[in-house]
Amino acid sequence: MLERKKHLELKKHVATIHSTNKLSLLQRKISNALLFNAYDDLLESEEHQIHIGELCRIIGYNSHDHKIIKKALVELLSTVLEWNLVDGERVNSDETGVWNASAIIADASIDGAICTYSYSNKMKKLLYHPELYGRLNMAVQAKFQSSYGLALYENCVRYQDIGQTPWFDLLKFRKLMGIEEGKYKIFRDFKTRVLDKAVEEVNKYSPIMIDPQLRKQSRKVIAIQFLIKKSKKLSLVESFSTHTDQIKLSEILKERFGLSKKQIAEALVAYEEGYIREKMALIEESPSFQTGKIKNLARFMLCALKDDYQATKPSVDRVGRAATKKRQLDNESKRGKQLIDEAKEAYSTYRHQIIDGVIDNFDAAEKQRFMDEFFLFAAKSINTVLKLQRRKYTKETVLQSPQIKALLRQFAIEKSPSSIVELMPFEEFIKNLSKEHHQACAKVEYKLSV
Repeated sequence: MLERKKHLELKKHVATIHSTNKLSLLQRKISNALLFNAYDDLLESEEHQIHIGELCRIIGYNSHDHKIIKKALVELLSTVLEWNLVDGERVNSDETGVWNASAIIADASIDGAICTYSYSNKMKKLLYHPELYGRLNMAVQAKFQSSYGLALYENCVRYQDIGQTPWFDLLKFRKLMGIEEGKYKIFRDFKTRVLDKAVEEVNKYSPIMIDPQLRKQSRKVIAIQFLIKKSKKLSLVESFSTHTDQIKLSEILKERFGLSKKQIAEALVAYEEGYIREKMALIEESPSFQTGKIKNLARFMLCALKDDYQATKPSVDRVGRAATKKRQLDNESKRGKQLIDEAKEAYSTYRHQIIDGVIDNFDAAEKQRFMDEFFLFAAKSINTVLKLQRRKYTKETVLQSPQIKALLRQFAIEKSPSSIVELMPFEEFIKNLSKEHHQACAKVEYKLSV
């Protein structure tokens, strides 16, 4: 979790990227920031909390007028996201008859400096561990000055490894950018007021460079595509260390020192960040901490802040021991992450084998009917893969595409839920791995959505 937050990265489901709701810049930033804050506990916690100051730092909002934040939250409550999704090409389509809708957030309240909010069950299942997503960086999004620029960044960054977006029908692209019907009907106005400015912002603020391509029919623009290159300029993650430090501070106070969310919020309001970090370092370097003699670390931390505990001059031996201890903790942390990644990979392989086995066990007629339905279901996705990766896949080999394989497995789950019920939960699966893997996963309460 700390690693994800260190890099300020959010895996955002393509349903919420390729959506047609009309969000303002502030609403879009807040929506992303709330999900970023809640992501690790999305399925386990009914409610999530964030300090208003931290929310403002994440979105790059420098004003102290929190009424605007409250107004944006109210508007998010009334903003409905509609999706009918297999991938980015099937959002808000009426072709399959499968339709979903939910408010972006279910409820919200602000008590003092703490914002409490929640998601509907449907949104939680959509947003957590998506198989199809775009990687959004909170440091990057904070820099954008217009909703059109941020919307364009979200819709392009998913395709950065491919080097180009698919061709967007112009009408669909207008909806993805959140343009109201009837506004900027003349393409010249649309290009000047929306497209050019959005492209300029993406190229200025994000780690990608985009170049719009226009498709015309009888001199009329009917579709648009963006060629994508990774920018050579310095990553904004490095220039945004203040946000990273602030986010890490609350996480460290929670996970390493055991402070509650309320205690963290009060500490961040009462004391400067540098002062808090000074006391954290003081405690970690103390012999009592290193020998495990501090029984109530949260209380000790609060006393250190309140009474301004001071350090005595450390001996050479103490410095050496502290450095050795730090190296040991770093090595343990790296090993733990490696074990969790191995367990995750093993479970993913197991899950794929189970689902593939269900498909393979269909009799000939059933399998033919199943595949016919799947090809109809995934037609647009298959066409997209064939267009973008025509040198790699053909109609005969397109099922080898990782994207199409993922769609096929997801389709099997939705089409034959009774066949998948024996899929072992991750918590049970890791018990069959080594004791070391089991302990590493249990230590961080790691769970994998199925």
